[in-house]
Amino acid sequence: MPLSEEEQRILHEMEEKLYEHDRAFADRVSTKTQHRPHGRSGRGWVVAFIAGFVLLLVAFGSSVLLGSLGFLIMLVATVAFVHQARHADSPGFGGLTGSRRSGDEWSEMRRRLKSRFGNRS
Repeated sequence: MPLSEEEQRILHEMEEKLYEHDRAFADRVSTKTQHRPHGRSGRGWVVAFIAGFVLLLVAFGSSVLLGSLGFLIMLVATVAFVHQARHADSPGFGGLTGSRRSGDEWSEMRRRLKSRFGNRS
């Protein structure tokens, strides 16, 4: 579904403000999202985890060996996903890397959002 003209205008304004306030971050984000190499997405590991889980559920009753293989696949997929997330430079994994905002940064962000959007209740 395409964005309306008003939504496109708002998005354009947000991009301009981002470039205005933090040019280095905006450049880093735009190049990462446009030139992301294959394999940087964690989707493959999520699919592997689900496949291992299905194998575990289906095969464990009849074959402990196949059920164990399913568990091993789940374990490897989880470890690989977390490793990839911690070492990725992409902002999509920011929540997993342990970066936290201080209380002052949160209050400053709230203040700016309130001044920008007001209390629209």
